[in-house]
Amino acid sequence: MDKNDVINGLVFRSLHGPEMVLASPDTIRDAIEKGLPITEQQKLPVEEAINKLFDHRKQHAQRLASNILPCPIPETPILYLYDQISQCILFDMNGAAITFCGILVEYALKYTTYMKENPGTADFDSAAWNEFEEITLVPAIVRAKKAGLIDDEIEKRLRSFAKDLRNRYSHFNIQKITEGAVFGKVKAKNIKTGEETEVELSASKSPTLQIIAKEKMDELNVLKVFEFADRVVQHLFVTLTSKK
Repeated sequence: MDKNDVINGLVFRSLHGPEMVLASPDTIRDAIEKGLPITEQQKLPVEEAINKLFDHRKQHAQRLASNILPCPIPETPILYLYDQISQCILFDMNGAAITFCGILVEYALKYTTYMKENPGTADFDSAAWNEFEEITLVPAIVRAKKAGLIDDEIEKRLRSFAKDLRNRYSHFNIQKITEGAVFGKVKAKNIKTGEETEVELSASKSPTLQIIAKEKMDELNVLKVFEFADRVVQHLFVTLTSKK
């Protein structure tokens, strides 16, 4: 596969739109033999394909720009993660944005706990920080609770976030992410008889359907997840400051 095919495939998948046709290779071959209209993907020069992708992303970014949250903390790693999340949202990479939200929550918990346990230290103690780099989200929640940065209710919400969202996205548990997702009013056509019916299609029927369902779920949930992560960051740093 040459470079043109790679880029064309990427652009085609990125801009597939709300309507798609799913069929097995055998079904497509049968449809062609019966003279049914099958449109082959239009191949574009690399530059033209990239321009098409970026034009679409520009329109998307302009629609979403007002929803981007400002970083509330002048700490470079926190600002970096806010920037990564924001860029992913603007570029319509919602799954990546949600994954970064999980990273932001974990890092903010560990960083504020480090600050609470090392008060009054003028310089960053990399040796003390090494311990935090070895712990994952749930142990970070426990340690932040012990440090007095979160209460029982927030701990409960964070544990739920870790189990139901962060872990699923970090490990790409596609079946759990799309559990219960259903496509309604799907048109099913029998190539042999020409009969069309309307069916309800569960995403669990195939990995392809799960990916399509995940894309939509990511789009619907990304801003809510970002807002949750932002509230966690603000709470942690406000609590840290008030307890100094």
